[in-house]
Amino acid sequence: STGATGAASTVAGPQGATGPAGGSAITELSICGTGGVSLCKIGVQGPGGGIIFFVDYQNIYAGFNYLEAAPVGWGNGIAVQSGETTGSSTVDPKLKWCNNISSLLGQATWARGAVGAGTTNTSTADTTCNSGAIQAAADYVSTVGSKSDWFLPSIGEAMLMYTNLRQAGVGDFDSDARYWSSSEYDATYVWDQSFFYSRQDAEQKSNAYFVRPVRAF
Repeated sequence: STGATGAASTVAGPQGATGPAGGSAITELSICGTGGVSLCKIGVQGPGGGIIFFVDYQNIYAGFNYLEAAPVGWGNGIAVQSGETTGSSTVDPKLKWCNNISSLLGQATWARGAVGAGTTNTSTADTTCNSGAIQAAADYVSTVGSKSDWFLPSIGEAMLMYTNLRQAGVGDFDSDARYWSSSEYDATYVWDQSFFYSRQDAEQKSNAYFVRPVRAF
């Protein structure tokens, strides 16, 4: 026979911890796409002629709401040093990180790898670097919009660039290559984003790897 139904428990469990508060939603801009009249979303053309790869919808990061990667032809025919390869309309240039390959430039802390750190990393290192990825990114001026505020992404920003644009299938990156970040590992090594293994590695500053500048707005 069926047993009697037990009394329902009325004892409440302990309240969980309060989660972090989210930021207020950003005011989305309609300055992207062909003609600069579309909403800025991942995968569409940005104001500098590149590709939007991050949108800070919940206003988590101070100072910017969007990150834009330069177009693949950004380095078409740029001057390079021995051991480097200039870019073309379809291939990014392969550059050493900096002509100074043995000095720590202050970009090796955990915070220097964060999203939002790339612009400071680049401007700081550019005072020392006279050639290489750092200077090339800092000196780039886009043909679309004449934007001159480009920088070499931090490793956190490079991770977003890989993940979001890989999923969208846009950007014309070399899928079998490493791309430099602006985040140092130590005096002679810098973090790079592998577009083949989808991981981050520390490589010597003297190596020549692909470069793709980004900008924040």
